[in-house]
Amino acid sequence: MTFISQTDTATLQAQSLIPRQLELPLMPAADASAEVVQTSISPNDSCTSSTTSSLSDQILSDLEATLEARGMTTTEPQLEALADVVATLCDMADGSCAPTIHLSSLDPGMGKTTALTHFLRRFVASPDHLHVGVLVCLSRLDEIRRLVDEAGLNEADFAVLCSDKEVVDLSATKADAAQVLFTTQQMLAKRCAGRRMSEIREFRYLGQARAVRVWDETIEPGEVITMSADELAAMLSPLRRISPVLADQVQALQFDLTTSPPGQILQMPALEALFTIAIDEVPATEDFRKRLDKLKAMAGRAARINRTHGNRVIALNIRDALPSDLAPLLVLDASGRVRHTYSAWEAHGYGLARLRSAPKDYAPLQIHLMDQGGGKDGWRRNGDQLAREVATVIDTKPDEPWLVVHHKVQAGVDPVGLIKGYVKKADLSRVSFLHWGAHQATNAFKDVPNVVLAGLLHLPGSQLLGLTYASSGRSVADDPPAGLTEQIEQGELGHGIVQAVGRGSVRGFDAGKCLPCSAYIIAGKRYGLAQALPQWLPGCRLTSWRPRHKPLSGKVRQAVEFVERQRRERHGEPILFSAIMGHIGEKDRSNFNRCIRRHCDFKAANERLGLMEVNIGGGRSYDALQATFGPVDCISA
Repeated sequence: MTFISQTDTATLQAQSLIPRQLELPLMPAADASAEVVQTSISPNDSCTSSTTSSLSDQILSDLEATLEARGMTTTEPQLEALADVVATLCDMADGSCAPTIHLSSLDPGMGKTTALTHFLRRFVASPDHLHVGVLVCLSRLDEIRRLVDEAGLNEADFAVLCSDKEVVDLSATKADAAQVLFTTQQMLAKRCAGRRMSEIREFRYLGQARAVRVWDETIEPGEVITMSADELAAMLSPLRRISPVLADQVQALQFDLTTSPPGQILQMPALEALFTIAIDEVPATEDFRKRLDKLKAMAGRAARINRTHGNRVIALNIRDALPSDLAPLLVLDASGRVRHTYSAWEAHGYGLARLRSAPKDYAPLQIHLMDQGGGKDGWRRNGDQLAREVATVIDTKPDEPWLVVHHKVQAGVDPVGLIKGYVKKADLSRVSFLHWGAHQATNAFKDVPNVVLAGLLHLPGSQLLGLTYASSGRSVADDPPAGLTEQIEQGELGHGIVQAVGRGSVRGFDAGKCLPCSAYIIAGKRYGLAQALPQWLPGCRLTSWRPRHKPLSGKVRQAVEFVERQRRERHGEPILFSAIMGHIGEKDRSNFNRCIRRHCDFKAANERLGLMEVNIGGGRSYDALQATFGPVDCISA
């Protein structure tokens, strides 16, 4: 974890994470001569103190009863892994936890969050821990609501610190007066920017730093900052009204950035005028303030030049996203065993302790893998064909529930609308859609036996490079470790797949095995999923998902794209065949009729779009397409 400043390479090499974290004052143990427990316990182990033992035994008993009531039969290794989670929470509560990052990577649905809710319920009722505070950092506001509800806490016992008033109003208790504080990970980073957590009043309880700290889901080793030449250009006009001098400096920086070759290290100017701007002078738009914040973070520092898709030029650097005194910390990340960022932390000597893990047996999971690009570019090029593939496979089980994980609408391509338009047999009310970015931390689809990943979530190259530097602890002025960026890319793909597939019925388990589930994944062969999936999801069965529809090409593709655009922009007006012919450069009407109008893919697209052939010109034959119904309202879930 990049708790150490990366601005000074010499200092970075001289320091390690754990000595800095030892600055955090720990509560003294009841017996200074007693051996401090720094490793996790199994259900039958004894703890350092009777207090810890009593609390952890109660929590484990509650947890086992809950899992049994849900019909989840656990194995001994899974119970031991859950006991590690409970033991770490109890050790933090008693001040005997090692000051490091403790990672639990139990698979989705294995009971990590349930263990946390049982801990919270027992903890606030414990007379031995009335003086100890808890901090729970979550990525999503709806997760705060869910945890509050599942833990059954009284309003006096908890508070919420976030920017959403409705969520804050779940409790009237002040943040520094509540034993349990829920907050978002973004709020923690914002409040602690450049400061220790113990300095922030809201993160303290009874005047002391909260001893129990929990981080749910993904934790990044540092924040990757990128500033593009385009973003700098967008800042010029607002800056000229605030500070003409600063606007001139930013314009000069934009020129330097644009003319710098990839890989060059650019010394960013100090931009002293940037730090004299009053907050009330800054335009209220969120984009401008984010860019201003990034510019402040990069001012006076060295940045690595990178060129991205579309020849976009960016400056890249890393900043410490989390306070230096955040450890000890329990991280609950179901993807922890597949993500390579954590392995890189360990390899480079950062303080990370892995709790015991017990991966599910995924033998009841059947994965159908299609060898075809399904990224955002793939959907821009072949969205029509990919939508037909997904719709066709949904129609093979028309009476079963489905979950489709998809990309957001981009460049006019709406995967949800396309897929819905091609579904013929299935009941669309039983087909749910979840876009990438919202594919984590939800139990809403735990009973769905069919999951489609309509393409994979790919991080930008700049983000992957930034994670490489953050994980390895190197300055961006140095060359990245050989091969690490590729390993991190593979690990992030695994992270996305484990999380997305884990939303469905595979989330459940019985006697160590996941519940039966079918997953359909669209991904190019170059990502090596045929070899990686059995490692990420041990025991899963792989089969080929062979495309049934060819990608549109040539003039048929041009005609379909033209008709789609006209349907979208002209709001029900007829689309003349002559206009389509003119667009694709076809002058012969008989060729158009034979090769385009009667082509099965062109006819299928028209049917999906709700278009029928009509006579507009008064002749003897049809000469246009016109909508038979209004645009379908397809909302991405």
